[in-house]
Amino acid sequence: MYLYGPLAGSFTVMEKESKFLLCYNTYRKQWELPAGKREENETPRECAVRELYEETGQRPAELDFLGLMKLEKSDGEIKYNPVYYGQLAKLLPFSENEETDQIMLWDLSADIGTMDKIDRKLLQVVAGNL
Repeated sequence: MYLYGPLAGSFTVMEKESKFLLCYNTYRKQWELPAGKREENETPRECAVRELYEETGQRPAELDFLGLMKLEKSDGEIKYNPVYYGQLAKLLPFSENEETDQIMLWDLSADIGTMDKIDRKLLQVVAGNL
């Protein structure tokens, strides 16, 4: 995994009964996958687990590494985001926080309003390969 760099923050795709966990980002006013930047000395997996909990209150029993998502920023910089996948047996209680004010399980087709374009594409790719 470390042949590709720089490694950026981790994404977590969580599934429950063919629906996928999303959180509503209050800053960007859109639905997103749980994701975020790595803290110093944090592994990509530790980042995925932490961000999932901070943004949604969920704790995965297991997380599988799916691969790296390659993104080119508007300035031409290339970054690689580790992507992890897990299944939820049940949805744990959620507490609104500074960044996220609600969570939902999405079936990939219901109209949910604004969603991050990259996250939507990532979900389509992951769901199509499960």
